[in-house]
Amino acid sequence: MSLWLETAFVVPRVVRCFGLFKAHKNMITLKNLLKIILFTISLTGSTLAAAKTITLVDEQGHPFINAVISVEPAAGEASSLPAPPQQPAIMDQVNRQFEPTTLVIEQGRTVVFPNSDNIRHHVYSFSKPHPFEIKLYAGDSVPPVQFDKSGIVVLGCNIHDTMLGFIYVKDGNPTWQTDKNGQATITTTQSEILIWHPDLSVNHLKRLPYELNDGNEPVTITLPRVAQLETSKRTFGNSKFKRQ
Repeated sequence: MSLWLETAFVVPRVVRCFGLFKAHKNMITLKNLLKIILFTISLTGSTLAAAKTITLVDEQGHPFINAVISVEPAAGEASSLPAPPQQPAIMDQVNRQFEPTTLVIEQGRTVVFPNSDNIRHHVYSFSKPHPFEIKLYAGDSVPPVQFDKSGIVVLGCNIHDTMLGFIYVKDGNPTWQTDKNGQATITTTQSEILIWHPDLSVNHLKRLPYELNDGNEPVTITLPRVAQLETSKRTFGNSKFKRQ
C-alpha cells in the first residue's frame, strides 16, 4: 500500500518535471528562432544598400576629378572610427606643385611631405582641423604630421603662391572618391549625400548636399565650378619618393 501511494506521488512529479523541461526546451527553440528572424531582417536591410554609380560634372561637361562623396549615419546609428593605417600617407612636391593635389586619409593618420624638387619649399596650413608649418626644407628629412581631427586641410607654400593642395581627413562615415571620369560607385541606404571638391566654393571648404532618387540607376550630377584652381601646364617629373 505504501509503495502504491509513493508511486502515485512520484509519477505526477516526473510528468510535471518533464513538462517543465519540454516547455524550457521550447522556449530556447523560440529564442533561437527569433534570433534567426532578426538576423534575416538585418541581412535583408543590408541588401537594400545596392551600388549606384554617380558621375559629377560641371556645366561644360568636364568631370570633377578626385571629388569626395560622403554620407551621414542614419538616425540612431553611430559612425565607427576605424584605426588608421600605421604607414604614413605621402603628399609629395613635384615641379612646384603638390602631388597629389587632393589626398584623402583616415582620421588619425600621419602624412609625410617629401620634397622631390631641387628647390626648397615652405609648407603650411591655417585650416581649422590642423594648422601647421614646415619651414624651408629639401628632401625627406622632415618628420610626419598627424591629422587627428576630421575636415578639409588647405595646403600652401610660403615661397610659391601657385602651390595649392588639399588633405581631406575622413571621419567614420562612408566615403568615396571620384576617378578621372568624375565617377564613383557608392553603396548606401541614405538618400542624401555630401559632395566636396575644391572648385565648388571660393574657400575650397564647402560640402554640397544632394538628394538622390530611389533606385539603382546611374545618375549624373551637374554642379557649378565656382573657383577653379590655377594650375600651370605640368609635366610630373620622376619623383624620387614612392607615391601612395
